[in-house]
Amino acid sequence: MKAALFHEDHTITVEDVPIPVAGAGEALLRVLECGVCGTDLRIQAGEFLARGYPVRAGHEIAGRVEAVGEGVAKVRVGDLVGVNPNAGCGACYWCLRGRPHLCPDMKAVSLDSPGGFAEYMTAPEAQTLVMPAGATVDAAAMLEPTSCCLHGIDVAEIMPGDPTVILGGGSIGLILLQLARHAGSAPMVVVEPREEKRALAMELGADAVIDPNGLDEVALRAKVDELTDGGAQVVIEASGNGRAAAAAMGLARRGATVLFFGVQDPALELPLKPFDIYHHEITIRGAFTNPLTDTRARAMLATGRVKVEKLISHRYALDDISAALDAVRKGETVKAMIVFEAAGGLLGGLR
Repeated sequence: MKAALFHEDHTITVEDVPIPVAGAGEALLRVLECGVCGTDLRIQAGEFLARGYPVRAGHEIAGRVEAVGEGVAKVRVGDLVGVNPNAGCGACYWCLRGRPHLCPDMKAVSLDSPGGFAEYMTAPEAQTLVMPAGATVDAAAMLEPTSCCLHGIDVAEIMPGDPTVILGGGSIGLILLQLARHAGSAPMVVVEPREEKRALAMELGADAVIDPNGLDEVALRAKVDELTDGGAQVVIEASGNGRAAAAAMGLARRGATVLFFGVQDPALELPLKPFDIYHHEITIRGAFTNPLTDTRARAMLATGRVKVEKLISHRYALDDISAALDAVRKGETVKAMIVFEAAGGLLGGLR
């Protein structure tokens, strides 16, 4: 089979490797689609997420079950499945308190075992979720990012009528937008520099969008104040952009929650005035991965409460994976997907 290998010198090669065999408790998946995530860019760059090279990345996976190993009972050959790539140890302080994403021994598909940028892969049965009849391949591939976003909405504790601002209109920001609307955010404002993403945000239910190009933090706050009648009750930084992270705190009204969701440069530091946090009762929170939210995400996707098909702006064949990552790095995509011939998708570059 063909598989993409990420190397320590930041190159990616597509090579022939053996098709894996499903072991006990595992399913063999024929990969149909695999989304390109910012995490994959960090793996290519050799940053903190990579455990060792070469790496077979890709964790936003839609697959068809081809075979099952001994003891597998809940998935069957032919099932369309999404994959939850993360698993805690099940026995540590955090796992036993329902927070497996904080487990120091958490294992991740694409980091600790081969991921979905390949024609076939194996996954533990416990981490494969069978999609309901009628669910699309795109929905299965977007199960993991949607479940991460659901955790972010849980952490933000949005109440109906909370003015909410999302910084970033990529696929993550647009999933968060849809989930925040279902939670009752009003008004819902998206800050995004690219025109096509602002238009998509409006189509998906934003009440207003802001183009931050040319705006300093004071001017951005003035626009947010005008649209939200005094500032955001919830601010979600969803871009991973340092400038957006710096602006996030300045958009919050008194008593607000600021959620850092986008993956920032680990070296980024922001100034903070503890007096302001105390005096204005600002809550600062983070949201990491997808603890125990995958079945809820499946329900939101299967019922169309979260619409992801319009988010997939670019589709590439596996041989073009380097071009896919370059496009994501440049911000040209909403969502880029590696599509295999078996999925029946459009191959060969940009759609």
